[in-house]
Amino acid sequence: METEIVKNNLKAKWNIEPFNFWIPLHGIATDNILYFETENFETYVGYKKLSEIVNEINDGNVFCFNEAREEKVYDKLEIKEYESPDIFYTNKNADWVIYQTHEGTITFAGIELIDKIKSIWNNWKENANPWENQR
Repeated sequence: METEIVKNNLKAKWNIEPFNFWIPLHGIATDNILYFETENFETYVGYKKLSEIVNEINDGNVFCFNEAREEKVYDKLEIKEYESPDIFYTNKNADWVIYQTHEGTITFAGIELIDKIKSIWNNWKENANPWENQR
C-alpha cells in the first residue's frame, strides 16, 4: 500500500513515526528542520499561504497521518486552520513535512519548503525553534 511506503520514507529520512510525537515534542531541531509557535506562524505566514507553497513545490498526492491513527490522501493541500490531533502532512517521498501539534507548534522539514517560508517571513529567525532556547 502506498501509505506504507510513505511511512517508511518518513522514518528513513526524518526519524518520524507518524502516530507518535516529533520535534519539538520529542527531540530537537536539526538541519533542514525548523519549527515555530503556531500563533506566530499564523500571523506572519498563515495556512492559506502555506497551502499555496506546498501545492507549488509538491508533485503528486499529499499524505496525512494523525495521532488518532487516521490516514488520508489528498490531491492537494488545503489547510485552513489547526483542526486535528497532532498531524503530519508529507508527499510520497517525504521530501517535505509539516507537523502540527496540540501544544501550539508547527514544524517543517525539507529545505525547499523551509526556504520558501523564510523568503516570505522577514523576521523568521526571531521566531524559529522557540523551545530550543528553553532547554
